[in-house]
Amino acid sequence: MLAFNADQIAAHHHLFRFNPILPVTPNYPGLEGATSALMTLTGLSSYGAGIVIVGAARLTMMIGLFLLFARIGGSARTAGLAAAIYAGNFNFFFWGAQFSYESIALPLFVVVLMAVAERDASPREWAREWAVPIVLGIAAIVVTHHLTSYAIAGFLALLAVVYWALRRDWSWPNPWRYAILAAVLAVGWLVLVANSTFGYLGPVIGEAFEAIFNTASGDAPPRGLFQGKGSSIPDTPILARGIALLAVALLGLGVLFGLKRFWKRHRKEPYPLIFAAASIVFFGTLLLRLAPAAWETGNRLSEYLFVGLAFIAALSGLQNWQPAKRPWAGRAALTGALGVILVGGAIAGWPWDLQLSAPIRASAEGRTISSGPLALAEWAERNIPADERFGASTADARMLMAPGERVAFAGKTPDIQDILEETSFSDWELPLLREEDIRYVVTDRREISSDATRGYAFTMRGDEPELLPLATVTKFAELPGAQRIYSSGDISVYDLGPGR
Repeated sequence: MLAFNADQIAAHHHLFRFNPILPVTPNYPGLEGATSALMTLTGLSSYGAGIVIVGAARLTMMIGLFLLFARIGGSARTAGLAAAIYAGNFNFFFWGAQFSYESIALPLFVVVLMAVAERDASPREWAREWAVPIVLGIAAIVVTHHLTSYAIAGFLALLAVVYWALRRDWSWPNPWRYAILAAVLAVGWLVLVANSTFGYLGPVIGEAFEAIFNTASGDAPPRGLFQGKGSSIPDTPILARGIALLAVALLGLGVLFGLKRFWKRHRKEPYPLIFAAASIVFFGTLLLRLAPAAWETGNRLSEYLFVGLAFIAALSGLQNWQPAKRPWAGRAALTGALGVILVGGAIAGWPWDLQLSAPIRASAEGRTISSGPLALAEWAERNIPADERFGASTADARMLMAPGERVAFAGKTPDIQDILEETSFSDWELPLLREEDIRYVVTDRREISSDATRGYAFTMRGDEPELLPLATVTKFAELPGAQRIYSSGDISVYDLGPGR
């Protein structure tokens, strides 16, 4: 979706272009703006430029984490261990590596934390010099990602309160001015530019609270761990589940011992105090994974809370444990524990069957074929004018947008999903297509086509997809003037005609 935004910015040379699948994304153009600038300067595609931008952001985040932990912990060894532990958070390997706005906003969040910590440790006459990177970092976060902008405003406000509670003083180095700035920028951008965010986040938060209440009261069964939404999704093997649970147990032990050292050495320091609270809250958010509609909220929170957890776990002193007779044993044990945390975090944060990318192209004897959704996008790019609009299932629509560079609607807003899945037309369906000026409808009988992570790829041998009823397709052929202009088996395209 964001690759489509970057392509649109590069092609039209201005921000805030329309995104038909997730209209809120153009209101936060930080990532796409940087990507389109690199595309213009180098001639790279959005894919190539996105790899460079996200790769640079992840490198910046790890450097920022090390410098942050080294400053507040006073030890490069502790900082190195904390940065390594952070790589074991549930979203580090997969979610955080996507071309998505949080992939750059979270590194900016870390850089701002690092800059504020360095400012606090610097002589007072250097405070103005640190103001530039802090203000620019906050502004960049605000225009890049809504949740991270609220997170940085909340963290700085909490930091200011903790400074006052410990020192009873609002003067330097208390960062209350930056907290106010972050809050004003985040709220101002939300109200003046991105007010559609209310409609985007409201249902997510509401459903999460409802799921928590229903699960806690017994009105709804708890969500099973390592389970996806579809019945056709392969189960996570027992060994993999064990590694993921062992990783959480090791983190718990690290935090337990780390909190003891924190209490002895750092309990009167603002940053460690907040990080200690974050490490405890992290384990509380694990309970959200038992509520069906709240697990994603808990998963997203973990990236921010893990910054504090990584620091507290690193304070445990395990990096200094070396038995007198076998000093190598301590290093081996620490290396093994870090390996379990790294692998376990990846298992817990991403579906098991997607740990390795599913193929969308296959080559044999010098010839290449594309998966159904990719072949559709390639056909549309060659044969359909760029200003025409499609209605399609999620996977097909995303491929049509990038790399197909065509406008495609999907999902529930507007409700294209029900139009494609019902076996007959309701009174509201054709008027909706006319209202959105959708001329081309893509029918895909594969139920998995509504899956935003699995629907793009080939069906693997022995794993036949579940199909929607044939009437979901044939109903379009019965419309006066409608023509089927493309078919590749399960996927067809109907031209409803101009003005339909």
